[in-house]
Formats: sequence, structure tokens, C-alpha cells
Amino acid sequence: MSAMWLLAYHILSGLAEAFNVIGQIEFYYSELPKSMSSVASSLAGAGMSAASLVSSLILSIVEDATKRGGKESWVSRNINRGHYDRYFCLLSGLSLLNFAYFLSCCKACGPLKEKAIRCALQ
Repeated sequence: MSAMWLLAYHILSGLAEAFNVIGQIEFYYSELPKSMSSVASSLAGAGMSAASLVSSLILSIVEDATKRGGKESWVSRNINRGHYDRYFCLLSGLSLLNFAYFLSCCKACGPLKEKAIRCALQ
């Protein structure tokens, strides 16, 4: 198996993270008062830190759950012995669940107020 199979995932993941941070900071700036703009930047950083911890937790759970009877786990150090296809399918499923949660939050929050949009643009 070639490591080039992982290239598309990492490119899409990097783009998604970049756009997520921009959107998240813009959301905080539009919803929080101007006096709390530094809190908005801190919340974005705290969110990325929490995401890194959850990512490590998912990796540890998958490695422990798929290592049975001394066999190689899905995320083996040897790329030819591991089952990275299954691991990335699991991550894709979790991403779809996350997207569904995002859509439900967007529907619950509703569109931004016109006043908040004008304040963010100034």
C-alpha cells in the first residue's frame, strides 16, 4: 500500500480545519460583544486543543479495540499490515455524524441578525 492514498484525506482535512477556524472566529466576533474579542480567539484555540485530545482518544480506542490475540491493529506502524481503510471509514462516519450535528445546530441558531452582520463588517 502506498502512503499516497492518505494524501487526499490529509489535504481535505487541512482545508476543512482552516475554513472551520475562520468561520468559528467570525461567529464568535458576530455573537460576542466587541469587548470580548480576545475571548473569541481563546475559544477557537481551546476548541482546537479539545479536538486534538479527542483525536488522540479515538486513536487509542481504535488501537486497543482492534488489537485482538496479538494481531496487528488497524493503525499499525507497518502500513502494509494495518487496515487504514477501515480506520478512515470510521473517521468518515464520525465526520458525517459531526456534519449532521452541525446542521442541526445551524437550524436551531438560525440566521444572524442584520445588526450583528454590520458590526462584524466594520
